[in-house]
Amino acid sequence: MKNKKLLKLIIVVIILLGCVMGYIFINNNKIKREHIAYVEEHFNKYSITNKEASIYKLENNKLVEYGKVGENIKLVLDEISKDYYKISNLDLYIKYSDVDKVDEFSYSDRYTKYIPFNVNIKTKDITSFYDENDNLVYTINSSYDFPIIISDTDKYGIEFNNQLLYVHKDDVDSHYDNHNTDLSNKKNIRVITYHHFYDPDTESCNQGICLSVYKLEDQFKYLRENDYLTLTLPELELYMDGKLQIPNKSTVLTMDDGTVVNYKAIELLDKYKINATMFIITSWIPADSYQSDYLDLESHTHNMHNQYECPGYGLQGGGILCLSEEKIKEDLKASQDALGGSKYLAYPFFDWNERAIRILKEMGFTMAFVGAAGNDGVSTPGVTDKFKIKRKTMFSDVSLNEFINEYLN
Repeated sequence: MKNKKLLKLIIVVIILLGCVMGYIFINNNKIKREHIAYVEEHFNKYSITNKEASIYKLENNKLVEYGKVGENIKLVLDEISKDYYKISNLDLYIKYSDVDKVDEFSYSDRYTKYIPFNVNIKTKDITSFYDENDNLVYTINSSYDFPIIISDTDKYGIEFNNQLLYVHKDDVDSHYDNHNTDLSNKKNIRVITYHHFYDPDTESCNQGICLSVYKLEDQFKYLRENDYLTLTLPELELYMDGKLQIPNKSTVLTMDDGTVVNYKAIELLDKYKINATMFIITSWIPADSYQSDYLDLESHTHNMHNQYECPGYGLQGGGILCLSEEKIKEDLKASQDALGGSKYLAYPFFDWNERAIRILKEMGFTMAFVGAAGNDGVSTPGVTDKFKIKRKTMFSDVSLNEFINEYLN
């Protein structure tokens, strides 16, 4: 009798255990399916890291930690492997929970127009890659071999994963000569300066420095169709310092004042994807008045663009020539603050002197622009003073042929 009761109890326990195990199995499978579905749903080709995270490499069918990726780094992903996403173009993976979805983006390919140096670097066994602002992008447990694209003071610009990234010189093991290109660096650069734009169908402008928007569009169209590199001022500074090599089809476009620049000029920059810099007088116009991915704003002073403030000085007596150092510094600081920082300045009325240059350097400016009628606008790396960068003024009667032959050559 006791044996029968024990047997019944054992059977009940077995049945209960079976039910529990079955429930656990079913529930675990459900959780697993839900997790897989979540990982798949969480996947997005365009993603951003939500923290500094580990990255992994597949070795012997197992993912092993192989480095780090920085926080807020945009990644292009191309496949799912269990709880990991593969980083496009790299045999590296990141955990699904370390990235978030973002809208579609693209990496800038401007660097592909630069001329690489005929020198390569080999990095040490662990290589860290940084963006232009020195934020960490990747640290990878591997040595690499790269042509030098930018040779900066303490870092090299190189191409990695279809991006221009930087390697600190401390991470470089060796250099060697390599035939990366037959192209030669441009010997000098001409900077063009525009002032006023107008639509002749609805407006008039009798000043010699006015330019029809139709002529402006013809010029921009020519630059675009002939694959010109229109340098930003940071690129120009690198070139002037011998840190960047550029093709012969390169130029620099600048616009002065900002107050009477027709917005159609900005529209044309966007239409033809032409880069330009506008030097604005920040007391006359808010810095956010002009918005374009192809337009940079720099200083034309805060309020020193007043004729004959210094009578007997310079071409038109700009205040930067004779005002007290205190007033000049206050003005420049106000301009820099309004622009959210500025390292480049165009002298009002092209007026400058050595004291003005000294003050600019003390205020953190690294390059400044002169120019007047008759100036050829040509500056040469290693020869031209970076605080006396020349500019050639655009006039209303310049034809397209003159633009091509006299402004681009």
